[in-house]
Amino acid sequence: MNCQDCLERLDRYVDRELTDAEIEEVKRHLVDCPPCEDHFRLQVHLKRLVKVCCDQGGAPAHLRAKLRQILF
Repeated sequence: MNCQDCLERLDRYVDRELTDAEIEEVKRHLVDCPPCEDHFRLQVHLKRLVKVCCDQGGAPAHLRAKLRQILF
């Protein structure tokens, strides 16, 4: 797996929407590729932050809409 393949699957990896075989491929790539691992960690952090803000109603509606558009 190359970086492009990994990054294309990262959303589905974070959301646990890949097959077991795909999960293993992404995991192996992340272990061997610090830049992709950094991207993965950032994506996980942003999704958690968006979820917390949206669940609490703390973020303004326009910000929530923009983040949903970017992340989903």
